[in-house]
Amino acid sequence: MSKQDFRTNIIYILMVIIVILLIVIKKIDDKRKLDVEVDDVTIEKVEDDKSKDKSPEVSTPVYKGTIGLIIDDFGYRNDAISDGFLNLDAKLTYAVIPGKRYSTSFSEKAVENNFEVIVHMPLENIFSTKGDEEFVLLSSMVSDTIQNRIRKAFNQIPVAIGMNNHQGSKGSASEYIMENIGTVIKEKSLFFVDSRTTANTIAESTMEKMGVPTARRNIFLDNESDVSKITAQMILLSQVAEKNGFAIGIGHVKPITLEVLQKQIPILEEQGFKFDFVSNLLH
Repeated sequence: MSKQDFRTNIIYILMVIIVILLIVIKKIDDKRKLDVEVDDVTIEKVEDDKSKDKSPEVSTPVYKGTIGLIIDDFGYRNDAISDGFLNLDAKLTYAVIPGKRYSTSFSEKAVENNFEVIVHMPLENIFSTKGDEEFVLLSSMVSDTIQNRIRKAFNQIPVAIGMNNHQGSKGSASEYIMENIGTVIKEKSLFFVDSRTTANTIAESTMEKMGVPTARRNIFLDNESDVSKITAQMILLSQVAEKNGFAIGIGHVKPITLEVLQKQIPILEEQGFKFDFVSNLLH
């Protein structure tokens, strides 16, 4: 073999080796790129899955206190206003006066709509006691008459689980009347809320003495029929609740009171206040 042929063979072999090396290097590079792409896709998928698992954060308001609301004087009306109170989205307590045209029917509707019902019992006033002759409790009555009137009220409003007083600047300050009320309330395992229509009331203290579950009204909402003033009373009620842990307010079945509650209940709930039945706020 000539030197020329030998050199040619060597060059040919080297070229083959170089080609093989290039092919191997390309395969290695292709595999590396593929691995990187797979890793990228995997990372993106994991990140995407994590983002799907994340629910939007909903901030929970810090609890500030519990508000119990009693709305008095149901029984007189069956209209858009009374129905409006039945559409409020909160745990409220409705006080129904016995002996009125819609006393029984409204109380039943209220319970069907998940509200709490109590008897709004008429008590004697210092100056004049008007209306409610069939149910009002007077200090001149014998005990049997007083107690029979209370039982009659509960018979007319059988879904009621407690009582508060309607008026009663004289009756709620009378130990005689309050002890007769306490006797029937205890007999029925119910409760009594002192509306505090006079500074001289002994209703709450009498119930405590007799072992009857009781509570007191802290704020009247609507003594003045003005939106701004009722709103101010709602704010004051919330402040008392924040300070003491809970507070009880009393309003009346009025269009203007309904208007304020429709607006203020959601606002106070957003601020961290809870609305609850007065039956859960007794001592």
